[in-house]
Amino acid sequence: MSTSAAYAPPRRHLGAYIMIIAALVALAITAWRFFTPLSGVTDSGGAMTTMLAEFVLFVLGVLLVQTKAGGLRNFVIFLGWAGAIGTIFAASLLHGWWSVAVLVVYAVGVVIETFGAKPTRSAI
Repeated sequence: MSTSAAYAPPRRHLGAYIMIIAALVALAITAWRFFTPLSGVTDSGGAMTTMLAEFVLFVLGVLLVQTKAGGLRNFVIFLGWAGAIGTIFAASLLHGWWSVAVLVVYAVGVVIETFGAKPTRSAI
């Protein structure tokens, strides 16, 4: 281990990985309900919009893994909060309680990324 000022320990992105997995699981659940006959939301615009939102949540998780400390990371975390709240509301309107449960796990990932160990900038 180096003791120089330029050393920055590697950061674990536990919250971002939780966000990625939860968004993919929620997307799979909503897609299954969208394509399954007699599910209550088959071929509905609301389910399609919720699937799009869940894909965007997946992209936000991937962006959090890639970004370093700074304004872009803070903006992506803000979008993660807004997206999680909005998508939970949309899934609850579709009575997709499994999707809501998985999206609450996504929100836990956002909380971990928000209040967890902050990434550091290297001096170089």
